[in-house]
Amino acid sequence: MEKNINLKFCDLTYLEKDKSIKKEKELIIKAFNYNKRFFGIKINKFNFKFVYSRKEFDKIWGSKTEKFISGFIKDDLMVLFSYSIFDEETKWKKKYFYECLLHEISHLFYEEMRDDSYDPLWLSEGLATFIQSRNKKFKYMPGIKIKKEILEEGFEKMGLKSYHVYRLFVEYLIKSYGKSSILQFIDELKKGKNINSVFKKIYKKTFEELIEDGNKYHKIA
Repeated sequence: MEKNINLKFCDLTYLEKDKSIKKEKELIIKAFNYNKRFFGIKINKFNFKFVYSRKEFDKIWGSKTEKFISGFIKDDLMVLFSYSIFDEETKWKKKYFYECLLHEISHLFYEEMRDDSYDPLWLSEGLATFIQSRNKKFKYMPGIKIKKEILEEGFEKMGLKSYHVYRLFVEYLIKSYGKSSILQFIDELKKGKNINSVFKKIYKKTFEELIEDGNKYHKIA
């Protein structure tokens, strides 16, 4: 039987048999507040649904999903595997549940800043993956390298490696130019500015030059 909780910033739906709901509720509030501090904006109330099987998850998603996918945003609905079965239905241990919450909630704040736009993919996913690690050192895949063709790939080509490349590029931009620069970058895109001109305006470099510098940063960091 489904139950609902009003958390003020979201309406949470879960199963009555979910014994982890107290912990889940606390972590949702914590993750929401973390993102609110990072972005410095308010967002509209959203719906949040816990699911308890990959079959249920895929039905809402609309197709079969890989096991590394643990949550998503669809319109104003956030869907996530419950903490109670998180390590059974995803490839991640339960200790990564909070990171997943941070990641998915960050998309809601990003889309608010971009007027519901999700583009560019490398920025929305890279920033979400940066936020989920809470500024801690991230364990990248061996030999990872920022490449323009990966940054410009479509959603259908995204894999786990893509997240690492996106995250590395965003990390470089934030660590080298400050968090305010990435928020300004998003704001300029919201105004409809060409992405290449925004790179030049904020970072005084081209997309290609920043990619090159990002790879140099990764070798040093």
